[in-house]
Amino acid sequence: MSFAFFFSSDPPCLLSITTSSRRCFVRSISLLVSCLNITNHLVQSGIGTPHRYHITKKRMPILFLCLLCFVIICSSSGFVPGEITIASKRGSTPVAMSGTPSPMLQTTFGLTSAAAQTAMEAAEREASERGWGVTIAVADAGGVPLLAKRCDGAFPASYEIAMEKARTAALFRKPTGALEDSANVSDGSSRTALLSAPFVLMRGGVPIFVNEMCIGAVGVSGVKPDEDEQVAITAVNALTNSISKL
Repeated sequence: MSFAFFFSSDPPCLLSITTSSRRCFVRSISLLVSCLNITNHLVQSGIGTPHRYHITKKRMPILFLCLLCFVIICSSSGFVPGEITIASKRGSTPVAMSGTPSPMLQTTFGLTSAAAQTAMEAAEREASERGWGVTIAVADAGGVPLLAKRCDGAFPASYEIAMEKARTAALFRKPTGALEDSANVSDGSSRTALLSAPFVLMRGGVPIFVNEMCIGAVGVSGVKPDEDEQVAITAVNALTNSISKL
């Protein structure tokens, strides 16, 4: 007596099985078939075990149920002997990357702590040479601060203002100076509705662009508006120049 199983390539109508799960299940069933054939051979030959441990036909249903439980556990957990499957605790979808851009996905860049430090050092150097006491903030593309420093001589409120300038520049993807110009009345016209937005529309925030993509911003506060902006621009230029050399 031997055992054989046949599977259709189509999934069962009452149970949807993914490709990887189906492959895992089929391999587990194959393992079960091999075990049953070996067991059947031992029953017929009666060799390989002491007499009291002989596998009789009466014990076959119990052995079969044990092996079936093993197969079910293997299939449900994604484990197949000979393979190691690492499953993330959070659901993730593997994506095959190719040279052709996907209409549903976009390649992005992100600032690292090293990049933030590069911008910070350039801004500190510029402010120190000018004798300006400022606060400098470097934020990521979402406006979340990565690095902030209140230099000697900067007034306390400059810390919050610098971080908000960086946040505003990153989220608007525009220099805060341009937003300030839009909100201020000029020749009898202005975009005063901007004043109701929960952002700091003050000069001194400059976004960081790489490949026409905003990856963060630098915000500076503590001195005159043009001077704040000058320090921020110096930091952004130093960072983009370092990136261009990579």
